Amino acid sequence: MGKGDSALPIPYTWPMGTHHSLTILFAAARRERRCARPQTKTDIRAIQRRVKHGTVIRAYRGLYAETAYWNTLDVHEQVRHIVRALAMQHPDWVFCGPTAAIMHGLDCSYRLAFPICVAARPGGGHRDTADLAHCVVAYPETTTIGHVKVTGLLRTLFDCAAGYPLRYSLGPLDSALRLGLVSKTTLLAYPCSVKYTRHRQAVERAFSLADGRSENGGESEARGVACDCGYPPDDVQPQFPCLDEPGRTHRGDFLWKRKDGTLVVGEFDGTRKYVDPQMTSGRTIREVVDEERRRQQCLERRRAVVLRMYHTDLDNPERVVRQLDALGVSRRHTSPSPTRHTAYSIARRRRPYARSR
Repeated sequence: MGKGDSALPIPYTWPMGTHHSLTILFAAARRERRCARPQTKTDIRAIQRRVKHGTVIRAYRGLYAETAYWNTLDVHEQVRHIVRALAMQHPDWVFCGPTAAIMHGLDCSYRLAFPICVAARPGGGHRDTADLAHCVVAYPETTTIGHVKVTGLLRTLFDCAAGYPLRYSLGPLDSALRLGLVSKTTLLAYPCSVKYTRHRQAVERAFSLADGRSENGGESEARGVACDCGYPPDDVQPQFPCLDEPGRTHRGDFLWKRKDGTLVVGEFDGTRKYVDPQMTSGRTIREVVDEERRRQQCLERRRAVVLRMYHTDLDNPERVVRQLDALGVSRRHTSPSPTRHTAYSIARRRRPYARSR
């Protein structure tokens, strides 16, 4: 049974007393992996009381989930729960952009989780809110994922590359290649088939830089920032034979070659590598840190300099430039192609979901 499945006690024992219709409502929502949408005035009033009490959370306008259950879901799964409920309420909606990327199971920055993106026809006069954005897509190519209409994979990748900085568009692209959902040849051929777009140059650049060897969204973001700063890595996931244990290899996230032939190995250090069981292989945090130290020492014995990048560095690209410049990495400055959103505007977004009232 996967994370977020209905493994929690059914029915819940409400601190305010059991409400039979709410028990049924939330049990059905958990089973279908979506948010609950109360229909009757009685249920709405009962849910509002529980929202004030903290046992139920308002995930989106008119959509609710039990707080204990909701907190077991990561941000992407929370978005999927909201989208599945909205699709039931609005069966004609086509979800697009980052929302579609999340529904396709692609890496996508949590900063793009909201607003929910829905395809809209040109000239529709739709009003956007903090929760919902209407994106003009004249002729969307659509597919269905679990009864939810979304833009097709290639169109989704195109829209993300056209509408967002490289930092945020590489994650979906890299993961689509890594998961085998599309080939690089098909990817490169797609942009010329899309008509009437103002950001074709940004799309073609992002598609050309996509690399399925990138292991996670954080590495993709870091590579996107480095590219926009004028320091595109010369290689991704470079491997080096271990000097201490024959047959073993060490791997970095990025590689830059300096003019004198020496190397700079880039490492993106997110917290996930220390706490995610899939990445720690059952090791403790101390064991993971010790292994990182031994690996760095081995690389340094090869005259390679290790540059560690943290997520906070990605919001301060000037720091990245200073670090790479200080290490003697040659800058190949290329101005990032304009997109509809800037990295600064995205970084300032506040997540509007999970309201307590």
